[in-house]
Amino acid sequence: MKSTQDIDRLNRNRSILALLLIVPITSIGALCSTVIAPGAIGQGIAICCGIWMLIFPLLWQISIERQPLRWKLSLDGAIVGILLGVLMFGSILGSYWLVGRYRLNIPDIRARVNQMGMNIPLMVFGFGTFQTLVNSLIEEYVWRWFVFRHCARLWTQTRAVWISAGFFTLHHIILLAAYCDDWRLVVIGSIAVFVAGVLWARCAKIYNSLLPSYLSHLAADLALQIASWHILLG
Repeated sequence: MKSTQDIDRLNRNRSILALLLIVPITSIGALCSTVIAPGAIGQGIAICCGIWMLIFPLLWQISIERQPLRWKLSLDGAIVGILLGVLMFGSILGSYWLVGRYRLNIPDIRARVNQMGMNIPLMVFGFGTFQTLVNSLIEEYVWRWFVFRHCARLWTQTRAVWISAGFFTLHHIILLAAYCDDWRLVVIGSIAVFVAGVLWARCAKIYNSLLPSYLSHLAADLALQIASWHILLG
């Protein structure tokens, strides 16, 4: 019979492996789609990485943890999520309209998007809608349900908030650097993503629910998509 220490060590080792198998994947997809192989090949790799991010936590929960799948989307914290979402929506659009649209190299961004074959208006709107409604939920499920939980096994829950937010920021840094030729915008954008990750992880910690973070994440992504539509479609 295994002792408590043996079980704790096994769980910690499992969490280390789980994080190693999921945290770098989005960064790999971002690098391939924007830097290493922009175009069909890079997009294909990014899609495969996205599929992995979706199915790996499910497979891990069923086959390794051997626990039923549980997501809590109760109304606890919904008002907090809505208020955070309104604040993020206004901050993102305000920052873009007052500063970003003058600092960003819009012709270069359009050229990069054209290179990726994502310049068709219907595709732009379809991708933006998916990012806003679906991808924001997937990211909460990955980073706040799966990654945060395994970080909390290795560190305290308070530290897990900051560490999981750091992991969440990594692939955003790559994307920001790929589309912004002003390093100051990359730094400011990365800090903003990290702060958002901290807030969303704290919501998951306090309310034990994905709903607050999903609602605010959805609002933030909607603001980003509105800015993207303005950049790409004029």
